[in-house]
Parts: sequence; C-alpha cells; structure tokens
Amino acid sequence: MPDKPEIDVDKLLRDAKNGDSEAQYILAERFRKRASLDIDGQQAFIWYQRAAREGHAQAQYRLARSYSYGKGVAVDHDVALTWYLAAAEQNHVASQARLGWCYQTGTGTQRDMDRALTWYYAASANGSALAQYSLGDIYARGTDVVADIDAASRHWEQAAQQNNVRAQTSLALAYINGELGMRDFEQGIYWCKRAAKGGYDKAQYNLALIYANSPPRYQDLERAKYWMRRAATAGLAPAQYALSRFFLRGLVSSSRPEEAMDWLRKAAEQGYAKASYRMAMAFDIGDGVAANRKIARSWLFQAADQGYAEAQYELARRCVLSDDAGYASLDGIQWYEKAAQQGHLRAQYGLAICLISGKDTRRDRAGGYYWLSLAAEGGFAKAEYRLGILEEQLDVGELRTARQRLARKRVKAAID
Repeated sequence: MPDKPEIDVDKLLRDAKNGDSEAQYILAERFRKRASLDIDGQQAFIWYQRAAREGHAQAQYRLARSYSYGKGVAVDHDVALTWYLAAAEQNHVASQARLGWCYQTGTGTQRDMDRALTWYYAASANGSALAQYSLGDIYARGTDVVADIDAASRHWEQAAQQNNVRAQTSLALAYINGELGMRDFEQGIYWCKRAAKGGYDKAQYNLALIYANSPPRYQDLERAKYWMRRAATAGLAPAQYALSRFFLRGLVSSSRPEEAMDWLRKAAEQGYAKASYRMAMAFDIGDGVAANRKIARSWLFQAADQGYAEAQYELARRCVLSDDAGYASLDGIQWYEKAAQQGHLRAQYGLAICLISGKDTRRDRAGGYYWLSLAAEGGFAKAEYRLGILEEQLDVGELRTARQRLARKRVKAAID
C-alpha cells in the first residue's frame, strides 16, 4: 500500500484558523489521538467546538462525547445532549444511537421512551448495530413496550450479522433457552461461538456453560473447560467461580491440585458473593485449604454483606445458634430478615421461629405467622406443619390480627 501523504501541519493550522471546519476537525483529532498532555485534550475540545459551531456533524458528535466523559471540559450531560441532537439531525448515525440511550436512561434529559425508540429506529435504519442490539434488548425485557421476543430476535439478528458480540450472545441464549420455539442448540452454539471468538468474555462464559450442560449430542466438557478458562483469564468473576466449580466437582481435570481454589479466590476477591460464600465454607471445614474459622467467618460476613441470601441465612443461623463468640456479637435476626426478604425459605422459617419464641428479639407471634405463611406457600413442609400448630395456639383476636397483617404486607409488596 502506498504511504499516506504527510499532512502539512502549517497549512492545516492556517485553514483551521480561517474557519475551515474540516481542517478544524482534523486538527482536533490529532490532539485527541496524541493526548500526551492535559493541554492536548483541551486543544482537542477547542477545535471540536469551533468545527461543531460550523455545523460539522462528526465534530458535533466528538464535542458531545467530550462533554459526556469530561475530556478537555467538565462533564455536562445537558450540553452533550444538545450536540448529539445537532449531529443526529444531520443523520449522524452514532449520535442517533447515543440519543436513543440518553432518552432511555434519562441522561441529560427526562427519560422518554418514545423519543428513545424514535432515535434507536433512525440509527437502526442507518445500519447501527448498537441501536439494533438496544432495540432487541428493549423488546426482550419489555422496557415500556409490550415484551416481544420475536421482535427482539429480529433486531438482534440484524446486529449479530454485523458482528455485534452482545447481540450474538443474546440471540444464542434465546435459541438455547427455547424462547424462539423449540430449543435450537446448533444455532445457539453457532452464534455464541462467533461472539466468543470475537473476544467477548460473557459469550465465552455462556458457551462454556452450554457445552457443560447440553444434551449428550452437544456436550463437550473439554471445550467447556477451554472457553471457561478463556473467560476466567479475561477476569470475568462468574467464569472464575464456575471454573473452580468445574474442578471441585470433578467435571474436568487440572494439572494443579490448587487450581480450583486459586480461581475461587480470584472470584471472591472481585466481590463475587457466591465465591465468597464458598471460600467461607472451604475454610470452615478445611476443604482444599487449612481450616481456619476466623477466615471462614470473614468470608461469610463478606458474602452476606454482598447480599447473597444463602450466606445471610447461614450467618443468621450461626449468630442465633452457635456458641462461637465471633458470631455472638452479630445481630442474627437482621440477617434472617435480609435473607427472608429475598425469598429464602429456611430463613423465613428461622425468622418466624425466633419471633414466635422471642429468641434474640421481641416476641411477635403475628410476625411469626406472616413469615411461616410465606415459607409454607413456598413449599417448605416444616413451615406448613408449624403454621398449623401456631393457628391452634393463637386466640381468635391474635389470629385475626395476624391475618390482617399478612394481608396488608401482601398489598404493600404488590404495590412496591
């Protein structure tokens, strides 16, 4: 290929100063791409602004991004929106897609899904894979529209054909989960593999899960290990956790006995709550590591604090029942309640028993009735049995109060 002709910088600067918007834009681009000093970002902003005021659509888009991300100027989403709009009205595709996002999220303006859809559709018609993916996501989730997985898949396929890896992954999972009719593993694997080969870590993770959990015809544990390791190495915490579970459950082998715990620790150190909980259990019983109750307690508290219901339940149970001084100082009832509110049946039952008996809390049989009712409705047999006993123990007034309280909480939950 012939070498690109060198730019005459003096002429470029002269033309830019004389109001040539293309020269102003090119000069801004040179400063942006160099960006070795803060002054470069500021100069890029100045020249983008001058070109934008002359009506240069790409400069308007770059100026909007400068305001969006604070490049050479303070972040100002309202001003950014103005420049995205100016460029979008000139049919600038990336600005149209960005406007869709701004109106969808309420960034720089009030949230307005009608306008969001208008701009997403405009960008999609102009070939924006990002807008096509976003439209698919909106219809799949039913975000202020009637959920329509068929419409979602059409938009995703448009984007997927343009190698948008998120659209390829979403389309793959729709096929795998049977959302588009019969489950289609061939199409699911095809699209997920394309995204995985494109370097998308979430596609690599999902492709590994597909290979690990598919029917025998499509199952391939070595490929599952390969793709899960790719995603884990890229730093995806769920993949690091899943890879550790592959090894610990004996689904795949490793040349290093300690590899399972290494990946589990990496996921936990990234704040992945399931991994933190598994670390707690490992240190509690000495599984793959030397037993250490203090470290176990630290990991358990971290997992509970991260909102993992199973960890909250286990922490509550130990606070209420254990003689370990390390747990005695903690409020077990609050952890029971946190897990119970997430629908954890054993936590609902445990909280109910504490409320009925007054264990570590004020006695509240009506509250106990409420949580037993939820656990029983969830299919927890012990709760159903205990609820029958409690109904016999409560007098008519208490039972009426308990049922009214249950009804009020259900109404509130429905409104919330």
